[in-house]
Amino acid sequence: MKARLPKFDFSNTPVHWSVNPEFAQRMNASSIIIPHLERFLNRVMAHALTTLKDERHSALRADVRTFIRQESNHFATHQRQAQILTRDGYDIAELDAWVEAEYARLFETKSLAFLCAYCDGFETLGPITAKIWLDNELGELTASGDPEIISMWMWHLVEEFEHRSVCYDVFHAVHGGYFMRMKGFFAQIAHFKRMITRVTEYLLECDRQKMTAAERAESIVREKAAAKAVHKAMLPRLFKVLLPTYNPRRLPEPDNYRAYLAKFEPSTA
Repeated sequence: MKARLPKFDFSNTPVHWSVNPEFAQRMNASSIIIPHLERFLNRVMAHALTTLKDERHSALRADVRTFIRQESNHFATHQRQAQILTRDGYDIAELDAWVEAEYARLFETKSLAFLCAYCDGFETLGPITAKIWLDNELGELTASGDPEIISMWMWHLVEEFEHRSVCYDVFHAVHGGYFMRMKGFFAQIAHFKRMITRVTEYLLECDRQKMTAAERAESIVREKAAAKAVHKAMLPRLFKVLLPTYNPRRLPEPDNYRAYLAKFEPSTA
């Protein structure tokens, strides 16, 4: 594992950077949430490190430190990308503060075991999303559009696949129970869905205020089509996460994983 920091230039990136503007806005919403989420992940992992002091955990401690560096690079880059929304007149300050407060509340009110299960639950989505994006399973949704944004997501997801077992290993070192893992998994699914829905709805409503009735109807159709494509790719793979025998180390690499890894390797930080 390495922490890489490629350079991306978003100065000419449009808000609607995908051939499907509604898909672009959903991913833009992710870039509002991700900086707070990944700070939260890092905070939980750093807290967990204080409990993993045995010599048998030395390799895991090293992995967690690299994980934290990777996630720090991710959230800093997504923060820069999200600034294109502010640049183009979207008022995201209130939503940004709300998401920050959500993760602060979670950290302050839940046990370490639950927090680690929550983090592990979210990190199960990374390798699945990596497979879908790196192997172009969403077609033009991710293959056509602004190259800086697409390249940013490819870099992010390469590292998500690379560190796919870190939160899993930490959870098993801290607690390891199947039912706690499931509790954290379903909690993070519901929590993230609530946040991404609210932020996406705001961004799309801003767009649709400027549309005619016919354009608004077309926008809704595009939004549903993109959501259907993503769900079709994601849901069958999520069922495997529910198995007691699930282990992210056993996941097959995306076909294009090594090629993308090599692409970003020269920009090692």
